[in-house]
Amino acid sequence: MTMISIKNYSVLIVLSLAALFISACGEEEIELNLKNTQTRLVVDGLITTDTMAHCVKLSLSGDYFHNKALPKVSGAMVQLSDGVETIVLTESPDAPGNYFTPKNYFGKENHLYQLEISEVNAPGIKSSDVFSAESFLNPIVAVDYISIEYLDIWKLWKVLLYTQDPANYTNYYLFKVYRNGVLVTDKYSKMSVVDDKFFDGNYADGVWIAALNTEEETENILPGDTISVESFMIDKAYYDFVFAAQIETSMKNPIFSGPPANVPGNISNGALGIFAACSVYRNSVVNPVGGQ
Repeated sequence: MTMISIKNYSVLIVLSLAALFISACGEEEIELNLKNTQTRLVVDGLITTDTMAHCVKLSLSGDYFHNKALPKVSGAMVQLSDGVETIVLTESPDAPGNYFTPKNYFGKENHLYQLEISEVNAPGIKSSDVFSAESFLNPIVAVDYISIEYLDIWKLWKVLLYTQDPANYTNYYLFKVYRNGVLVTDKYSKMSVVDDKFFDGNYADGVWIAALNTEEETENILPGDTISVESFMIDKAYYDFVFAAQIETSMKNPIFSGPPANVPGNISNGALGIFAACSVYRNSVVNPVGGQ
């Protein structure tokens, strides 16, 4: 790669132009009404192919400067349909705002799941309002195996994926990583979401899906540690939601960045959040004794 050096006078010109640009920006007072904003329903729901009590969480949005936990929505009617049967979720008596399916419930591949929420008793929301969302549960793509590789130059571990991607269909993947059974990617900013744009129909031969920082105690892989990966087949709405959440929570240039915005979801009637149905596949690898 050819290196191009920059003369000192060129740097001075750039700095001068930058100073001129900043000084040319006049001061203007702009008042933003960040209080008393409209209350909106916030939904967080996920259905997978695992057999378990799946949860749909309901809460209310708050003002920009709201520094307390968002209020939960209790007493609502939450229904879930897979196109064949419809069930009513039960609110937990110990965790208001958390609505659960039966413990033996599991998502079925190639089914369209529809969520409907009504009877929301909250200030700013009409009792007649009905909120809905839908998500198609895509069939799983079985992962052959995963591997880990230490990258000394950046002091991190690479988690690599090996699988055959189905052809002629856009697939969306989400990956969560565990170290010794403890979830490492516990935030949207740490999760990995990818589509098969660059390997559609081909074999993913060591695709880099996650990076673990050795300077973080929870992420530094030691000899004998077990690294597990949950591979989710998700729909485009969930992919867009996670990707947008990562952008909004990433570090931004304070001068040139746009204002923060609500992450777009798939809930109707002006509500916020996401409802998703997805299949899941799991793989593990043990770091051999003598590794980094």
